[in-house]
Amino acid sequence: THRTGATIVEWPPSACRGCAVTCLTGLTLGQSSLRSSIPLGLGTWSWGNKLLWRYSEAQDEAIAATWRAAVDGGVSFFDTGDSYGTGALEGRAEFLLGQCRRRDRERRLFDRRLAYGTKLAVYPWRQSPDSFVDALRASLDRFGLDRVEVAQAHWSARNYWPPQDRALLEGLARCYELGLCEAVGLSNFGPRALEQAATLFADRGVPVAVNQVQFSLLSTQPEDTGLIDLCRNQLGITPVAYSPLALGALAAPDAPADYPDGPRAFLYSQVLPGAASLTSLLRDIAAAREKTPAQVALNWTICKGCLPIVGARTPSRMKENLGACGWRLSEAEVRALDDAARSATKKATQNI
Repeated sequence: THRTGATIVEWPPSACRGCAVTCLTGLTLGQSSLRSSIPLGLGTWSWGNKLLWRYSEAQDEAIAATWRAAVDGGVSFFDTGDSYGTGALEGRAEFLLGQCRRRDRERRLFDRRLAYGTKLAVYPWRQSPDSFVDALRASLDRFGLDRVEVAQAHWSARNYWPPQDRALLEGLARCYELGLCEAVGLSNFGPRALEQAATLFADRGVPVAVNQVQFSLLSTQPEDTGLIDLCRNQLGITPVAYSPLALGALAAPDAPADYPDGPRAFLYSQVLPGAASLTSLLRDIAAAREKTPAQVALNWTICKGCLPIVGARTPSRMKENLGACGWRLSEAEVRALDDAARSATKKATQNI
């Protein structure tokens, strides 16, 4: 149990007391009253991104069907950002998420609450608290909402312009106090930056829901530095794992001929040759459990006490991702994957 300036938080959930595994039936988002119904969220980085993910507006109907498949499968946490979208499409992901929510609200009543989280970019021209308030109001316009569940700082300016960092955290606090969001969150904050931010918010009585970091079997820095433990066991903040499949590399494609087109193929060519032991083990565990390598890699992040957010633009991919829930790897399997991850000679990006 953790006492913060905002509330009293129980973590891990009582069903998981004594182990390092997130509850299989869902979890409360940090210090807030929001819940993720299952330990998996949907990320929308690819919605509007032409450069890396080859988005086109012709995909919008498939994206809407993907959103419905996620909701039908139990997903309640949806992640986005005001910078998601290429060029003139900046903010497209927020618009599409809002459109999906409005359409579905018209045709049925939800039996549970959804939690949308958007990340506000720490652009150099956003220097004052009001600039973050204005940014969130613009996001709400794209969503078509009066308020969003979680507003986050997309990264910390602490290492290159500390005054901006303090001003924008103040801006997040104001967003909460103005009723524009139900909780705040952070993204790409390392241990020291996170502790300072948590203190600021606790002093203001502002609940912190999540800290979102790049975390996967090919990007283990958040665990190695103690950041995940700090979130879970000291601050009562839910660690959210983004890129839990390392941009799809942990789906374990068999050969370069199976790599995607575009910039991701370069990443695969850099990291996968030195991760052969890891991808082989993923395939072996997947075969034994009648799962896919991607489902195993996602379950590993769940077993580390994180809420992974994984992208999808088709219902079939969303349904595959959902197959990572409702079961968990054994302790021996987790240890074996840990060892294989350490043996990888080149890692994916580390962003804290």
